[in-house]
Amino acid sequence: MLEAVSLPAEPPPQRADPVRPVLAQMRAARIGGIDAARALAIIGMVMIHFGPRGDDAEGVLGWLYSLAHGRASILFVVIAGIGVSLLGRSAQEDATITLLYRSAVLLPLGLALQRLDHGILVILQYYAVYFGVAALALRLRDRTLLHAAAAVAVAGPVLYLGAWIRQPEWFTRPAVELGDPLGAVAVDLVLAGSYPVVTWAAPLLFGIWLGRQDLRAPAVRFRLGAGGAVVALVASALSATLSGLLGAPSPPPSWQQLMVAEPHSQMPLWLFCAAGSAAVVIALALVVVDRLRTLTWPLVALGQLALTVYVAQLLVLAAEPELLRRAEVVPAILSVLRFAAVAAASAVVWRAFLARGPLEALLRLPRLPRLPRPRSPDAPRGR
Repeated sequence: MLEAVSLPAEPPPQRADPVRPVLAQMRAARIGGIDAARALAIIGMVMIHFGPRGDDAEGVLGWLYSLAHGRASILFVVIAGIGVSLLGRSAQEDATITLLYRSAVLLPLGLALQRLDHGILVILQYYAVYFGVAALALRLRDRTLLHAAAAVAVAGPVLYLGAWIRQPEWFTRPAVELGDPLGAVAVDLVLAGSYPVVTWAAPLLFGIWLGRQDLRAPAVRFRLGAGGAVVALVASALSATLSGLLGAPSPPPSWQQLMVAEPHSQMPLWLFCAAGSAAVVIALALVVVDRLRTLTWPLVALGQLALTVYVAQLLVLAAEPELLRRAEVVPAILSVLRFAAVAAASAVVWRAFLARGPLEALLRLPRLPRLPRPRSPDAPRGR
């Protein structure tokens, strides 16, 4: 009976493609909306680096353009916290060792980039401290994380302001860079710099808590967006109300600064407002990317190469600032759109062949070859 069955000829063996399975696995593991939100954070930071800010951005369009100021960088840190949580879930590598390795890479990289003549306050060296905090925070429970984020958002600015009143010279020094004394670097990163961990740990811890939620669930996304909007609006309204009742705060450093919500003021109401805005952007990005996967893929790819794009714009600003910087809003918008389009197209091409960007690969913990275990003298020998 078996001999009568005619089996089809086996197809010739095909060459295995080592790239496609890796890319498919990464796309399945990642949440596209988070990558898209990261891309929006990068674009927002680029807007501030390329164009006018504050009073220099006039009119309604200028006001809209300035919304990225003080919000894009907080969004970047919140998403970094989400990434830390996702890393902590992975069983492929030790999250603590990976975070400490990234700290060791980003500290000299950020300090070296600060030496360049681009006029930007680099954030990467601060991430070295953030990841150190994150390595400890991974051991906290969900509720403790959220309470710690709120506590830091309130107590951190008080410590920051108290130190500024007592040691004003710490807060007037130029940004630290590679080659500066270790003590000055430590004070800048922890307390007196542009993104000090004493206050910026709040959005980081919030992001770590957020990364532990089921971000694929519609109910979670709704609560995230609605709650973030309420927090942002209440914080902004409270700042305006206090200023109306008590009058404009005196110039810093002053304890009256605690009621302001100005971008990068390091004050509580600004932290709550910016973190709430970040939650809204993340919720919207999660929904839009799920519904428009193909159309949003360039934005997602850009977010997956965010570190490379961030460093690239610093290098271009240092080498040829006139290519990117614009003093007026409309030309600045066009400059940002051109840069974003080139960066997104480059990211799409890169991701078609490689799983990670060049600098993203640098942050990947190197895998050391495993040494063969010594053979027991009583073990049988193979032939």
